[in-house]
Amino acid sequence: MRKLLAPVVPLMCLVAVAPLALAETPWQMFAPVDRVESGPEGDYTLSETSGPWMVMAATFSGMGAEDQARALVLELRREHNLKAYIHEMTFDHSSDERLGRGVDRYGSPLRMRYQSGEQNHEIAVLVGDFPNIQDREAQKLLDAIKKMRPEALAGSPGTTAQNLAAEREYIARIRGGHDAPPMSKAFLTRNPILPAEYFKPKGVDPFVAKMNSGAEFTVLKCPKKYTVKIATFEGHVTLQGSFSSSGSRNKSKDEGEALMEAAMNAHNITVFLRSKGWEAYEFHDRTQSYVTVGSFDTVATRAADGSIKPTRNVDIILRTFGAAYKTPDALSVGEQLPEVDRKRAEEVVRQFNNRFSNQHGQIATGLQPKYIQYDKDNFIPLDINPEVIEAPKQSVTSAYAWGR
Repeated sequence: MRKLLAPVVPLMCLVAVAPLALAETPWQMFAPVDRVESGPEGDYTLSETSGPWMVMAATFSGMGAEDQARALVLELRREHNLKAYIHEMTFDHSSDERLGRGVDRYGSPLRMRYQSGEQNHEIAVLVGDFPNIQDREAQKLLDAIKKMRPEALAGSPGTTAQNLAAEREYIARIRGGHDAPPMSKAFLTRNPILPAEYFKPKGVDPFVAKMNSGAEFTVLKCPKKYTVKIATFEGHVTLQGSFSSSGSRNKSKDEGEALMEAAMNAHNITVFLRSKGWEAYEFHDRTQSYVTVGSFDTVATRAADGSIKPTRNVDIILRTFGAAYKTPDALSVGEQLPEVDRKRAEEVVRQFNNRFSNQHGQIATGLQPKYIQYDKDNFIPLDINPEVIEAPKQSVTSAYAWGR
């Protein structure tokens, strides 16, 4: 009998342990090890250091809004170990005039106004600190919050300050009493305190930033907003990031060498121009490399006649490196070119003339493409038209996302 009972004990232990594992709430599975601050006297006001992406859990307005919002924040922090914040906003509708249908007794269009008055004060509860909207942990948290039924939101529509509570109760009645969780309409949003420029995708992505990290004079370090692009080198191939399929990475040797040649040309020109006193920068991405000169916050001024003209320093760069101007010095032009570079220059001029004639109906004349000879055997043609561009920067958000 004892031999028969022996294996039963471990089995009973397994049965007893199983419900404990299943009882683990969804949000506990990805909660951080360290406990977040949850004291009742703490300041949990949203700041610029929060986010930049967060979950909008609930909003409140009217009587008791501040108390209920704070109660929800404390519960999320204390019970679920989540970084929850309070953010207050006042919406001014005094200048937001809307015209309704129809006319008044004087024949003027009916003017509409907000039922809640000219100003509307609301309090939001936001949760989490995530680098981007695609973050996996952000999506997990969003799903978990939508299913929560916190005690702070357990009141009836007549006693709660949560927005749209009455609408949820109405929908629940239509569905036969199956009410949705009070935060079922939560969504991901950005930190409203941060400026809109923070989220604009102006910065280069982390892969391109890494490509340029070894360059001493990368344009990513350009101290001002604008620079002038003077030379562009196409690689005839697209470099893929670390998530590319193996097939997309198997480019031919010739294509890879073309991209390497483009990078070397840009680097050599940058070093050469730096040696001649020019503020030159290089930049490399998946398809091309280019060289820029100068750094400016202002690139043009308005003349007395109303026309826009480049500033003096920008104009010097345009004249020195542009094909429309005859300017010698550190540039080699015409007769001294090897046959290969001469043919390449002729092709560049031919392509430019084709584009010019298509747009203006005539052939551009008097162009003198510029070249840089950085040693006795290498002549590199420059762009026909130097172009003022906004200096690329590494975005803060993409760098943060890459670090995760």
